[in-house]
Amino acid sequence: MQFYTFPASANCRKVAAVAQELGIKLEENIVDFMKGGHKAPEYLKINPNGKVPSLVDGDLKLWESNAIMSYLCSKVDSTDLWPKSDARYDIMRWMYWELAHFGPPCDTFAFENVLKGMIGAGDPDAAALAKATADFNRHGAVLDAHLAGRKYLTGDKPTIADIAVASHLTYAVPGKIPVDGFKNIVAWNSALNEMPGWRDTAPKMG
Repeated sequence: MQFYTFPASANCRKVAAVAQELGIKLEENIVDFMKGGHKAPEYLKINPNGKVPSLVDGDLKLWESNAIMSYLCSKVDSTDLWPKSDARYDIMRWMYWELAHFGPPCDTFAFENVLKGMIGAGDPDAAALAKATADFNRHGAVLDAHLAGRKYLTGDKPTIADIAVASHLTYAVPGKIPVDGFKNIVAWNSALNEMPGWRDTAPKMG
């Protein structure tokens, strides 16, 4: 399977972590955003959105990190990360919630406080960060309350729901995401480092 990735991407980390946990060997192809690799005609044939990650498995061309994670689990019939019971729908709920609510403010912090400096795009936008703070506090409270008394999102083992949601905290420290006010999120995020695939795929900063 061909895995099109960019090492700094939190969404690519999702896929890499799941593949490692499942023992799936992916052939990595680095899409260099700094050199416009995501706009190359040959890459746009794989992912017309010009984003990462993408996966090619035979005739299948698949994009969107959550879909790729689900596909990898199905390939090896994983019942831990992607169970076949009704728990699967709870996992899906959190994955949809991540995309709609939790991810956007986290991504704003990462963009304004990390990526802008890397690409020379100017100073952080105070108004954007103020809105992201309000949105993160609102949705972070939902996540923190749900995690009270729980180690993981949907049961006693981590699933792709945990990986999906936690991916947005990959740059929590340099991105200055105000997560410290949510003790249950902090504990859960720390517990995920017990997964070798998650721990080992953290982007190297500096």
